[in-house]
Amino acid sequence: MRRTLTNKAVMTGVGLHKGRPAVVNFLPAGGPTGIRFFKPDLTGPIKASLRNIATTIRGTNLSDGSRMIYTVEHILSACAGLGIDDLDIAMEGEEPPAADGSALPFAQTLKASGLTDKPEQERHVLNLRAPVEYAFEKTFYRAEPAARPSFKITFTHAHPLIGTQTFEFAMTPENYMREVAPARTFGFKTEIEQLKAAGLALGGSLENAVIIDDNAFLSAEGALRFPNELARHKLLDLIGDLALTGLALDKVRVEAAYTGHKSNVIFAKMLVDHNALRYDRHKP
Repeated sequence: MRRTLTNKAVMTGVGLHKGRPAVVNFLPAGGPTGIRFFKPDLTGPIKASLRNIATTIRGTNLSDGSRMIYTVEHILSACAGLGIDDLDIAMEGEEPPAADGSALPFAQTLKASGLTDKPEQERHVLNLRAPVEYAFEKTFYRAEPAARPSFKITFTHAHPLIGTQTFEFAMTPENYMREVAPARTFGFKTEIEQLKAAGLALGGSLENAVIIDDNAFLSAEGALRFPNELARHKLLDLIGDLALTGLALDKVRVEAAYTGHKSNVIFAKMLVDHNALRYDRHKP
């Protein structure tokens, strides 16, 4: 059965990339409408779907062809982690609040508002008949049929503080809240000025990101939340990007390495193409 919110919830803050005030109102959705974004300057909603992806530069950004909504992946990850299928999100600003750089504040807000199952509405589940793989240079993805959802992700970087990080977990709302949602976004100190010159990370700070310096991980908390927090955040993003399929990942196991938003979306489109049960997933 599909799931939505019981009550309205609100979050405020500053957007990560544009650095401007951001407000999101999470609203229950009565119909099987999926996750939709509303803005005062839009004549209609922008549905969280693969067909509405505009760019994947430093985040997953949606558009209706004339207006953009930036960095939706953390909200979508929180929805997928909690099993939320239908949600209306009324926004003020160009992107959601950065919060602490993780999906945890979103997940906590959504959970606290109450979750309501809709027995009369069937959720659409990804069903694979056989494994699906995508590989390009070092990037690798594989999904296969499974009795329950699970993930394994590997993040490798030449930086001496990173090396190779691996994380594996079984997907349940409880496990997601505890093991994936708290993982924060990260970046390298050496790239900050370049990002800002490109109009990105203007709202970034040690309050909402982990910064990797030559000899230390910098954050407001003074330390990583997990030894492999970077790999966990890569998984957080992957879960959010896969949510754009409009399909629940209840019956698959996914393994991935050297991931990014662009390759996440490529793989998500492959999964839709290989889905054994056909739905009208792309209808706005």
